[in-house]
Amino acid sequence: MTERDVSGKRKRGVEEPSKMKIGYFVKTYVLEDRHGKPMYSGGIKVVSQHVKMLNQMGYETCLVTRNTKEDLDLAAMNLYESPIVASPGDDLPDCDLYVGTFLSDVKMLFDGFKGPVVHLCQGYEPIDYRSRITGEAVTARYQRRGRLSAIRRYADRVKFRKKIRGIESIYALPTVKAAVSRHLVELLGQRYRQRCFLIQNGVDPDIFYPDRNRVWGENGKIKILSVGPMQVGFKGIPDTLEAIRALKGKGLDVDFIRVSSQPPSGEEKDENLVDTFYMNLKEREMAELYRHSDLFISSSLDGEGFGLPAMEALASGVPSILTEIASYVNFDERRDFAYFVPTHQPDKIVEGILTLRNDAGLREKYRERGIRVSKGFTLERTKRDLLSLIKELLDGRP
Repeated sequence: MTERDVSGKRKRGVEEPSKMKIGYFVKTYVLEDRHGKPMYSGGIKVVSQHVKMLNQMGYETCLVTRNTKEDLDLAAMNLYESPIVASPGDDLPDCDLYVGTFLSDVKMLFDGFKGPVVHLCQGYEPIDYRSRITGEAVTARYQRRGRLSAIRRYADRVKFRKKIRGIESIYALPTVKAAVSRHLVELLGQRYRQRCFLIQNGVDPDIFYPDRNRVWGENGKIKILSVGPMQVGFKGIPDTLEAIRALKGKGLDVDFIRVSSQPPSGEEKDENLVDTFYMNLKEREMAELYRHSDLFISSSLDGEGFGLPAMEALASGVPSILTEIASYVNFDERRDFAYFVPTHQPDKIVEGILTLRNDAGLREKYRERGIRVSKGFTLERTKRDLLSLIKELLDGRP
């Protein structure tokens, strides 16, 4: 194992890419939900892509986990198929470099690994916690009611502030910083005065592609797709639900489809809002659903680090309504690839749906521009960014 010097940088010595061994660590890889379907996050999907790409480029790369369901068909999910399961207490496999993305994983790697550690940021967590403190994004779990609600909300705010301090202490470690989007690169560079590498997320055009024969609004219904867990505050799902509620109240014939990695919330189950609810779809199943949708809506808040579903929807040729947050507006310098709305304004989402329903030319414009923008977010670009980071680490420059 290669030691790092006092600055945390890797000592020189490994110069040939084929001889550099890289490890990615995620405490939990892929599990099964109560229905026996595979369950994993978008962050796991990105890590899996990296491992597969690096192996293809000649770097010996492994994915190490403490917890995963065995005997899953990972190939069918388009995930890395050979994770190494290391029991708690076991030493990690010998590598020259380790990459962590979840905060607890990064801290564990930094404390226990003798080589350099890359902190791959897929979303800056303090933004989400600050939105909870201000009340901008309070999930059902933290909606306090009753006589002691004020005291409980105060205790929550104290806990969130403590959580932020802990998170910032992990980002302040002398790890090598990398992030999946430009605005995160800028944010980390300014906040922690450390260089941050861009490893841009990409989508597979062989999986996410448009259906040129798709007829918009077949059978007189508009199929509207929303992706993300209601239980994750920065996804802003309540705003989309409120917009759909208003549309159905106006008598508009809408087929509203929700996809999540978690079970439907009470609001999604109890009201006649969601027509179809899917959990933990495989990547190709998700791609088919995009191609059979008329509109995609994401009402995410600023805590969204990248927004892979939005990029997948654009690549699949789905006219999209997106919020004016840093991750989305930075997809392209021109904001002409989607209908943009402010955060927390369901009435503007309604306005966008009605506008796109009545304007076929605008729908076609967003469709074509979305496809073109997505071509700048390919897996080949991700590979180039990974290669650039690895080469600089080999040269000892970061």
